[in-house]
Amino acid sequence: MCRSKMIYSQSTIIISLLACILIINILSCFSVFRLGKYLEFSKKNLLFYYEYSYFPLLEQKFEADELIDIYNPNALKDLRAKYNLKADKYSLELSQVARGEDHKRFFGKVKLEAFCAIKERIGDVDDGGKYVCNPRAVRKDNCTLISLGLNNAISYDQHIQNVTGGHCRILGADKDPQNITIQEAYERINGQLFVGMIPNEISISSMLKKAERREVELLKIDIEGGEHEGLEPFIREYRVCQIFIEVHGTPSEHLKMLQTMAKYNFRIFNVEPNPYCFNCCEYSLIQDSCMDQYGVYPLVPIVPKVEF
Repeated sequence: MCRSKMIYSQSTIIISLLACILIINILSCFSVFRLGKYLEFSKKNLLFYYEYSYFPLLEQKFEADELIDIYNPNALKDLRAKYNLKADKYSLELSQVARGEDHKRFFGKVKLEAFCAIKERIGDVDDGGKYVCNPRAVRKDNCTLISLGLNNAISYDQHIQNVTGGHCRILGADKDPQNITIQEAYERINGQLFVGMIPNEISISSMLKKAERREVELLKIDIEGGEHEGLEPFIREYRVCQIFIEVHGTPSEHLKMLQTMAKYNFRIFNVEPNPYCFNCCEYSLIQDSCMDQYGVYPLVPIVPKVEF
């Protein structure tokens, strides 16, 4: 009888341990959780609102060697203080490497100038996808998205419309007409297509005027070098919140493009070199006036300023 009790006791312990392990594994599978309404990150009581956030860890990677503890209210203030001390050094280093031909070295010197806690990959996991900051915070009324460079592939466009709720008008453009399948699919996602090479045949501004829109929430650009001449006239004339751009060219051409955007108060929040194109890099930027809307914490501008 004692022996049977001992066996029963051991079995109970084993079953309990297995149950605990099962519960832990189930809980660990959930990466979507309620973060709470507000996180206070600055002494000026700057409050960021997040609905649902994707944080599999309690720390988020910022730079290659930098981890941010998202629950530490002083973490971002400390990071900004660190960048304040090194801003001149970072800017000088970026200017110096831009004079050379080493793209990998240049990309490594581009520092992030803003912290986005909710970065989401939109589109393909491979080449073609973009990192967007908190896309669910897109305005709900009369909002506009732009996607330049389609090539009969619209996974980004479909994904961003799905994530943002499908209430925005999306304007897509490519140098060639899209096939009938893509045309029909674009119409289903509340899209409007344009044909022409930017900026020689059509301008981004003309697209917006034809669509009777006045500002843009999210602007995706992958137009094989056309960004160097086509972007500045548009952001000089129209308000844009976020830009996701693949820049092509030499390190000095990359720096010039970054300086152009910095001139209009855009800050980098993500950098991703293209593994299939040695002289290409994806940059995600946000305009200063949109940071509160998307829950972005400003750090220190690093891209060297140029005179107007």
